[in-house]
Amino acid sequence: MTVQKDTPARIIDWSVGDVPLGHSPICAAIGNFDGVHKGHQRVVGTAVEAARTQGLGSAVITFDPHPREFFRQDDAPFHLVDRVEKDCLLRGLGVDSIIHVTFDDNLRCTDAEEFVRAVLPCLGVQELYAGTDFAFGKGRGGDIDSINEFGAVVGITAHAVPLLVDANSVVISSSRVRAALQAGEPAQAAEMLGHDWAITGEVVRGDQRGRTIGFPTANIPLGNLLNPAFGVYAIQIFTHDDACPALLGNGVANIGIRPTVENRGVLCEAHLFDQNIELYGRRLLVRLKAFLRPEKKFGGIDELTRQIAQDAQAARAILPPIQKTA
Repeated sequence: MTVQKDTPARIIDWSVGDVPLGHSPICAAIGNFDGVHKGHQRVVGTAVEAARTQGLGSAVITFDPHPREFFRQDDAPFHLVDRVEKDCLLRGLGVDSIIHVTFDDNLRCTDAEEFVRAVLPCLGVQELYAGTDFAFGKGRGGDIDSINEFGAVVGITAHAVPLLVDANSVVISSSRVRAALQAGEPAQAAEMLGHDWAITGEVVRGDQRGRTIGFPTANIPLGNLLNPAFGVYAIQIFTHDDACPALLGNGVANIGIRPTVENRGVLCEAHLFDQNIELYGRRLLVRLKAFLRPEKKFGGIDELTRQIAQDAQAARAILPPIQKTA
């Protein structure tokens, strides 16, 4: 078990078999919370409010790795956020603690009754909140009713939070957010998330080809993040070295495999307008604001350069002006 104390919310890593956390009783939201979309925010917000009313600590209980990643290791990348960004978004909801329960063989073999009577007490749970579709335990055999049935003996009560629907009465879900991004609809994804979707990660050193044509880029491998529609986007770039992202400025980015030049895997190549800043090794957050065009292969560097200039012009026309500080 590890605990990070240097953040606004305690970040705790806990595995089945670790010692109990030993803190005061908590009111917790539980789920995978991939993307921390508006539906997730409702669940967490309900738990936080209940904790305040009852004088309990508030927490989020989530799983690392995501169960889908554990069971289907050959799946294409699907994560909407990485671990750092997930913690950042959850901290913003006002929780006291974020508990990452390790999803391993021990947890996989834990049935619903054991999870409620052994695991949840170790985490200090007194009140638990989850979406109405929450399922857990070996073979996903447990639900909210199971928690109340098994939890009565150990003093745990569970509450189902109704799923959030959009203006068309369709449930907001991580899978719908993924579908919107893969369709090249970042604004639609943002409406469900409550914030722009972002590519996050550390800037790696590339071949510096962009510098030679007047468009230097910060290159971020997507890794386990979802691959959105490949193409060019109007973006805003933030530093993400600290808890609070800081806006660097507007820009344009290509996301894909660079068919015109060497394929180095799926990259976000982000160009920051009107600034020349050393970004290698820094963690950035690149928010997708609008999809401009699909990725395509060009006849050569000259044709590519002309198109990038046109893309940059289109992005500038879309993005809001950056307010300069005195």
